[in-house]
Parts: sequence; C-alpha cells; structure tokens
Amino acid sequence: MDIKKIQDTLTEFTNNATGIQGVVLVYEDGELITKPPIGDWDESKPNIIAGITHDFSQRICKRLNWNNTKEIYVETEDGYIMLLVCAPSIFLLVKASTNTNRGLLKGEIALILAKLQTYINPNSSINNGETITDNEDNDDDDDQGLFGR
Repeated sequence: MDIKKIQDTLTEFTNNATGIQGVVLVYEDGELITKPPIGDWDESKPNIIAGITHDFSQRICKRLNWNNTKEIYVETEDGYIMLLVCAPSIFLLVKASTNTNRGLLKGEIALILAKLQTYINPNSSINNGETITDNEDNDDDDDQGLFGR
C-alpha cells in the first residue's frame, strides 16, 4: 500500500472536487489509514463515524441476509457522509456539503476509488470491476472480485 500516493490523491481530490469537506481511508474497524484526516474534521470523528457506519451496514446485511455492503450514504440537512469499499476491509470515508449535486459527487468519488485501488494493491489492475492480479486470468471462475461477491 502506497500511503504517500494515497494521501496525495486524497488531498488533490478534497481540493478539486465539488463540495468535498473531508476524506480519510480507514480499516473496517474504524482505524485511520491516512493520518491525519484530510479536510475539515478532527482526527477523532472519522474513527467513530467509520465504525458506526460499518457496523450499521453489517447489521443491515445480516438482517436481510444480503452479501457485503459496497457503500453507505447518509444525507442530512447539513451534508453527506459516505462510506465506500476500496478493497477488502478498507474503506473511503467522505464528508461533503449539501451544496453539491449528488450525481456529480458520486461520479467524482467513483473516479477517485479506481485510482485509490491501484495504490492500495499496486500489483493488480482493475478489469471489469474485478481486481485481477498478475498471476490470474480474466475469467470469473477463480476469483471473488473486488467485493467478494
């Protein structure tokens, strides 16, 4: 995992994307990967928000007997909080203002996720939504894809 490239990418994303107030990469237990968090929040809040959001998504999946959650969006009058899967057990937590278009926001986040995935697992490439490592083939019979279908 290339933390320097991840931090640089997240800083650029925060500075250039519309309405982004803060971003941080976290493990599923809420531990920060990128320290300090980038943007407008203190270090203690992302841990708590990531932990609560991940726990919430696990409870939903368990209750409904669904597979793993890919993303959670929370929209309030004051802004958005989004938790998105980057890789197994690694999530991007995004804080955004309400003065942005939700479709544009999702589009910008999709672009940054693809970039982050190459820095999280530099020995793989993204191919049709799956992570294919250098010693695997392109068919679906031998891997579980990025989100562990």
